[in-house]
Amino acid sequence: MNGLTSYVPLADEAAAAVKRREAQFPELIVAGKISGEQAAQEIRVWRSIASDWHWVVSLERRDAEPATLEEKVAALEESCRRAERALRKAFAAADSSVRTAWQREMPIALIADRYGEAAAPFLTEWDRYWRFADLFTWYRRDLPGSDRYGIAHFVERHIQTARQMRAAA
Repeated sequence: MNGLTSYVPLADEAAAAVKRREAQFPELIVAGKISGEQAAQEIRVWRSIASDWHWVVSLERRDAEPATLEEKVAALEESCRRAERALRKAFAAADSSVRTAWQREMPIALIADRYGEAAAPFLTEWDRYWRFADLFTWYRRDLPGSDRYGIAHFVERHIQTARQMRAAA
């Protein structure tokens, strides 16, 4: 049984976030930009997020050290800030035709089609920013006071529907 495969881009981004941190943090620790403790905590939280989203798309649980909802929300909030900075940087470095198209509110799909490789770095950062924003939104749904269902609700409904369909067959 497959999970909610429409969320594969979010699962892929969470897994990629772990890999980026594992690759970049040793150098940042040596350079004194982050502490070993901070790096370990961030990797632990992102492994937990990646594990959550692996479950969403595959319905298979992976072992990961637990992280609290608050830790996940904080990590995603910070990642959204980082992604926004990267997006702004990519936009500033983009070809002037891409910047002009964006400023004239040309749809992203049309920018991709019309400008291709010239727009690719900007569009890559655009996509990453929105994947982090989507992840952030999903976790915020689980915070106290939210009146929206979290992703686990939809996974459980998916499982229940699949079971009912099998039973009816």
